Amino acid sequence: MMNTEYDVDVIQMSDFRLPGGTTSSIAEEVRAQSEAGLSTAMVHLTGAVTNYPLAWSSHIRKVLDLPGVRLCTPHTPLRAKVLVIRHPTVLYSTRISLKNMHVDHVVVVANHAAIDAAGTQHYDVAATDAKAREVFGKAPIWAPIGPVVRGTMLQQTQDVPLRESDWFNIFSFPVAFEKRTDFVGDRPIIGRHSRPQRGKWPDNGADILAAYPNSDEYQVCILGGAQIAQRLLGQVPEGWEVIPFGGEDPTNFLKRIDFWVYMHHPDLKEAFGRAAMESLAAGCVAVMPPYMEELFGDAALYAQPQQVRRLIDEYAANKEKFLAQSHRAQDFARCFSPQMHIDRLAALGADPSEQVGSTIAESRVPFGQGAAAQGPTLLLIEGEQTERTLSACIDISEAGQDFIWVEVGESLPFEQAPRVTVFVSSARRMNMTEHVWNEYFNTHVTALVARTHPGRVVYSGALPTKPVLDSLKGMPVDKVWIQQPQHNPEAEEHALKASMDFHTVLAPDVPTDELRAVLQEGLI
Repeated sequence: MMNTEYDVDVIQMSDFRLPGGTTSSIAEEVRAQSEAGLSTAMVHLTGAVTNYPLAWSSHIRKVLDLPGVRLCTPHTPLRAKVLVIRHPTVLYSTRISLKNMHVDHVVVVANHAAIDAAGTQHYDVAATDAKAREVFGKAPIWAPIGPVVRGTMLQQTQDVPLRESDWFNIFSFPVAFEKRTDFVGDRPIIGRHSRPQRGKWPDNGADILAAYPNSDEYQVCILGGAQIAQRLLGQVPEGWEVIPFGGEDPTNFLKRIDFWVYMHHPDLKEAFGRAAMESLAAGCVAVMPPYMEELFGDAALYAQPQQVRRLIDEYAANKEKFLAQSHRAQDFARCFSPQMHIDRLAALGADPSEQVGSTIAESRVPFGQGAAAQGPTLLLIEGEQTERTLSACIDISEAGQDFIWVEVGESLPFEQAPRVTVFVSSARRMNMTEHVWNEYFNTHVTALVARTHPGRVVYSGALPTKPVLDSLKGMPVDKVWIQQPQHNPEAEEHALKASMDFHTVLAPDVPTDELRAVLQEGLI
């Protein structure tokens, strides 16, 4: 048992760039922890789950200011009762040291199938288990989020113990979801809500039209775009109403449909089906693939695409039968309440009646009043910068942020001279060969780091050059890349590779408030 003096009750660790169900489920748990009085440290860990430079999920950003929630880096010394790592690949693929984290229990939440229906392996359970033991010095608690994921893990290996009960996602029941008393319209309204990915749709046009008929007898509403369907059908059926992903609040969307029909690619195995749970909570009569019955039981109906229309006709012709199924769905959804999550944390020692006061990084503070937690910020500017980036850097600097401002370029603009700590002339300006200039640059940066001991590095440029990447590799600090517009389409592959050397990558169109937050407080 570790020292009973804790910095925080729970650490939530994942790659916060992930869209969809992973980060929305994390946000629900963080919200439940905050409401229960548990303190939470949010730790972003860049993994190989996504190779694209994405901004943090909006689900995560919405819970950062909740009471008891703190942002920490992977290097922040932390003592906690429970560490929850969501998505095994995040832990297995990270190259970041976690030696400063000391926890009583490590929970690895497996929220994705280890093997899909096509036999493709998505992560190695045994290898990830071995890494968790090596990093944290103890056996992790493997927690699949549902029976489908549990089955795929057992299919891969039976040598790694699993938690007795599944780590089901929790669901806050919206007040707006009242019990239904009638159909929404005068004809059946069929809807679906999912991300616009190939695996989320059937693999052929016949199955798509069977599940989502282009007929005057039905109204079909699609939330999440229909690009895949359009590709397979040649066009979007004129009878469909299509709304892009994020184009409408799912709560409002679900209230205006009768039937939620989810038919997808035969190779896909849904781990939990958060969108499905939302549809049940809304009182929709849901129709899903047969394998999902293991999780949802009699709360939903099950069919192959060609059987969907018959089921809808059957329930649309009998209002009492429809309402009974609708109410059964809502009763089922209520069982996945936030209290379920609090109870499982309490069983691991994170009991709300014994919560600890957080002594970790200070609370988020208003813009202009933050301070670096672990030394100054090394701000490395290379090449042309957007006015928005420069303005944010200047504003934060003038507000008191401790910046070591290093600029690499052809010439130093006069108006920036007072703010630049070090100006490094380019190889062209110094008439040096690339090899000689690389050594010159590395010597300057190494000496600067030795003198100032920065707590993090923020690089701002279109594409980091080799000497920049080389100089950053040996620095045991958090690294952020603020991308500038890239005008060379052939550089995309290089950008993806370079992004792996940074803990956080902000796209050129990242919202200004997020850009300022990263510069001010280091949300990485």
